[in-house]
Amino acid sequence: MMKKEAWLAPLTSVGIGGACLGIFLPKTNEELVDIVEKLQQQNLPYKVIGNGTNLLFSDDFHPFFVISTRKIAKKMSKKDNFVKLSSSTTLFEAYQFCMKNGLSGFEKLCSIPGNIGGAIASGASCYGCSIFDYLEKLTIFQRGKIVEIGKNKIDCGYHHSEFLKNNFLSPTVILSAKFKLQKDQPCKIQKTYLNICSKRRLSQPAGKSYGCTFKNPEGQSAGFLLEKSGLKGQSCGGAKISEKHANFIINSDSARFEDFEYLINLARKKVEENFGITLENDVEIIK
Repeated sequence: MMKKEAWLAPLTSVGIGGACLGIFLPKTNEELVDIVEKLQQQNLPYKVIGNGTNLLFSDDFHPFFVISTRKIAKKMSKKDNFVKLSSSTTLFEAYQFCMKNGLSGFEKLCSIPGNIGGAIASGASCYGCSIFDYLEKLTIFQRGKIVEIGKNKIDCGYHHSEFLKNNFLSPTVILSAKFKLQKDQPCKIQKTYLNICSKRRLSQPAGKSYGCTFKNPEGQSAGFLLEKSGLKGQSCGGAKISEKHANFIINSDSARFEDFEYLINLARKKVEENFGITLENDVEIIK
């Protein structure tokens, strides 16, 4: 199914993004593969996105189609301490399923608002836990075939993976992922989750954002560097660097892409001037 309104802003957590050629909202992986095959056959450019977190589109027109996996039916299965999750499964849904089955691994990740496919593509991590820590295999659609690949065959790392490359003509599509988790008591898993939620509420701001703007440099905290550079509270148009956590930029509902771009460039410049460190974007920016 293709959505007639082709505006990208409603598909992103930050609420920013111009129009594109069209938006597809498949309901099954089979429908997703069928759409991808037809676009590839016609040599039409496209991008697959998950929940639209960690993503910033410009307000300009984007000459490609977008396929959102957010409507695809979630599938979760378990065998021993292995779980298989469809890419559309949110990290919170993965945590709930695993917790109920006495499997530990997602309780530190589930406060990230994305889904499995997006988390793998962006190399999501928080509180010392990475999505790759427990990943065993992926089922992907690549070069016209559905194949299964092991983690050792994937180029991935801290907030990085090969799936983030913006190849708009034949990008690899993540369909599902298999994880090997640790057995534990549901009450202990839930306790860890509640502690993480408490920490997140105290340290991270509410409001419309894409999450962290910059990656942490090795041995450093991007938020600390930005705060010490006096960037908390800086604003431009409808965008504002959070006074609670300087690595977050919040959309007041009226922000434009250029407002965010100005603050991102300002923040990087100030940290370079003060610390001699060049911050690397954590958010994926598509102009």
